[in-house]
Order: sequence, then structure tokens, then C-alpha cells
Amino acid sequence: MRQREYDAQNQKYQAARNELKQRMEQEKANSRMNRLKIQNQWRKIMRLAKVESLRKGIEILSQNHERDVDRKDAIIQMLDRDLEEAEDQFQMALRSHLQNMDQLIDLQDSRLLTSEQEFEQELHTLEAEFQAEKEAIVKQHALETQELNDIMSAVESEEQEREAEAKQEHEQLREEIRNKNLEEINMLRIGLDSQIEDLEQHFETAHLNYLQTTDQRTHDFKYYTKKDQELSKEIEIKIRKIERLQASLHHWRTKLMQNMKECSTRNALLLEEKNKIQGHFQQLKARMNRFRTSQGKRLTELTQNAHACKKKISGRIGLAERILVLSELARKMETEQEKVIPFQANPNNTEADADEAAAALQTSSWTADGKPVQEWCHLDNFLRKYNKVLLDKLAIERERERLEAENGDLQTILKQYFDGVSVNDAVMRSANPLFVVNGKLNISQPLPVRRAPDQLTVVDANHMVTTSRVNTTYF
Repeated sequence: MRQREYDAQNQKYQAARNELKQRMEQEKANSRMNRLKIQNQWRKIMRLAKVESLRKGIEILSQNHERDVDRKDAIIQMLDRDLEEAEDQFQMALRSHLQNMDQLIDLQDSRLLTSEQEFEQELHTLEAEFQAEKEAIVKQHALETQELNDIMSAVESEEQEREAEAKQEHEQLREEIRNKNLEEINMLRIGLDSQIEDLEQHFETAHLNYLQTTDQRTHDFKYYTKKDQELSKEIEIKIRKIERLQASLHHWRTKLMQNMKECSTRNALLLEEKNKIQGHFQQLKARMNRFRTSQGKRLTELTQNAHACKKKISGRIGLAERILVLSELARKMETEQEKVIPFQANPNNTEADADEAAAALQTSSWTADGKPVQEWCHLDNFLRKYNKVLLDKLAIERERERLEAENGDLQTILKQYFDGVSVNDAVMRSANPLFVVNGKLNISQPLPVRRAPDQLTVVDANHMVTTSRVNTTYF
């Protein structure tokens, strides 16, 4: 009976387990189907939300693109104006440079003209002085020549008188010596006649012997004598030619020396004048170089200042463009009240302050009454709007935190719902409020088998073998 009861209870447990398994499989299929349906619905919702967000993004991008195009067009127009201004400045600088160059050229031409006129005047004065000196030298030369001619005529007259006296004395001595010589000659002639006869005989004999012995030498002597005469004539001709050449050479040397002296003096004057002109030119060149360096330094400083101003202006332009863009973006977010009254009126301010707030968008720091705004009140309107925006920002951040907390709560509730409608390992391990078995929650362990503490369960071996449950556990 116990065995039968046990088998019947075991069969009930087995049927309950099989039914539970079928229900779990059916629940898994239903949960899978429901998850697919929910995912499909979420896909549709997310697609619509994505399409809407993409449309909004496309609108924002189109607006940004149009704004960028407008900004780029404005930048291009501004750069075009800057280019035209730079071209005008360049043309103006070029014209001023050309005018300065023309003035410098005119100044140089005038200085050269004045220096040329001074040179012509000095040349005329030098020529006049040279002509005067030349005339004086010519006169002095004529006087000295006249004096020398007078001296030469006096010397010639004296020499002629001396020559006449010497000739007379010479004639007297000659006559005396001639008379003496005639006497001696007569005496010698008588003695010599005898000697001449003897010598003639000896000479004839020697001459015959000489002719016999030196006939060929005589012929050669005659030939060489004749040739000597011819060569002597040629030598005389050459000597005369040499004398003429030496005379002409002496003449040209003297002329060359005179020309060299004249040219050396002229070259010295010209060199001195050249040195003066070169010194003046070097001074002008040094002044021009100093002027050029100073102008170059000024030009470099001007270019550096221009580049610095350009950078500063470009930075300010960028800042202004950014401010304008931000103001445009902020203007889109303004309410109607803020568009009408951009600045909140301070309750402590008077009516004059209200008028100032109404005219707060003007760029100058003057009130509507024409009075200057105090230095510590220049940014009052800006600080008011900034404080308002800062308060809005803080409120938005708190609202965002509240919405994030609310979203987290909703997500936890949605997760609990999905955990309740789906079956998986994580859901089975965690607390699931929808999974209830026999009035109990979160049953993930095997069901216990009730056993009497004092009775042992006994199963027949034949039954175990027939049911193929050998080496199996019971619960």
C-alpha cells in the first residue's frame, strides 16, 4: 500500500512537472512572441522618433548651412572690401613712392646741375688763369729771348773781334814759320834728294819683289779698299741718319717731357677735382643709404604694426562674428516678452533707468538724456541679462536632473514589466513578481519531497529494473 501510494504520488509529481514544463515552454514561446511584437512596436516608434529627429537635424543643418553661407558671403564681401582698400592703399603708397622718387631725382638733377655749373665756372676761371699765366710766360719768354739774343750778338761781336785778332796773329806767325820752314825745307830737300834716289832704287827693287810676291794681296787690297770706301760712305749715311733720328728723338723727348709736365699738372688738378666730387658723391650716397635704412626701418615697423593691427582686427572680427552668431541663436530662443523688452527692469531703478534700459541696445555709453553712463554701470544691462540666463540655466539643469531621475524610475518600472512578461535565466534567478508557484515567489530550486522522519522509503528492485531507473536519485 505504501508502495502504491508512493507510486501514485510520484506519478502526480511527474505529471505536475511535465505540465509545468509544458507551461514554461509555452510561456517562453509567448514571451518570445511578445518580445518580438514589442520590439516591432518599439522599432516603429523609434523609427518615427528617429525620422522626426533627423528632420529636425536636417532643418537645423539647413539653417546652419544657410547661416554659414550668409556668413561666408559676408566674409567674402568684407575681404573684397579689404582687398579694394588694400589695393587703394597700395596705389596710394605707390604714387607717394613715385612722387618721392621723382622729387629725389629732381633734387639729384638740380644738385648735378649746380655742381656742373660750379665745375664750368671753375673751369672758366682756371682757363682764364691759365691764359693769363700763359701770356705772362710768353711775354717773359720773349723778354728772356730778346735778352739772350742781345747777349749772343754781343758775344758774337766780341768773338769776331777776337777771331780777327787771332787771325792776324796767326798770319804773322804763319809767315814767320813759313819763312823758317822754307829755309829748312831747302836744306832738307838737298839732303833728301840724295836719300830719295837711294831709296827709290831700293823701293823699286823692293817693289818688284813685293809685286812678284803680293800680286794677289794687292788685288784683294784694292777690292777691300774699294769696299771700305763704299762701307765708309754707307757708315756716313747711317751716322747722318742716326744723328737726324737722335735729333728728332731729342726733340720728341723734350716735347714729351713738356706734355708730361702739362698733363701731370692737369691730371693732378683733375684728380683733386675727382677726389672732391667723389667725396661729395660718397657723402650723398651715405646720406641716401641712411635715408633708405631709416625709411626701410619705418616701412618694416609700419608693416609689423599693420600685421599686428590686422591680427587684432581679425580677432575682434571673429569675436564679433561669434557674438553675432550667439546672439542670433539666443534670439531664436527668446520669448515674445524678451523680444519686446530685452532687459528686465530693476524695481529699484527710477524712470531714467527705465529709459536707459529701453535704449540699452545702443553701442555708445550715453543715456537718452545725453549724459555719460558711469564707469561701473556700463555692464549693468549685460549683467542683468546674463544673470537671467544663468538662472534659466540653473533651472533647466535642475529640471533635467528631475527628468533624469523620473526617466530612471520609468526605466526600472519598464524593466520590471519586461522581466515579468519574459522568461530567461536572469529573470528566473532574480525576483520576479509575476512568477508564482503554489502561492510562493522566486521558486528556482527543485521541489522538496516530503518524507516521514521515522520511515524509510523502500523501492522494489524489480520495479527499478523494469522502469529503467537504476542508479537514479529520488526526491
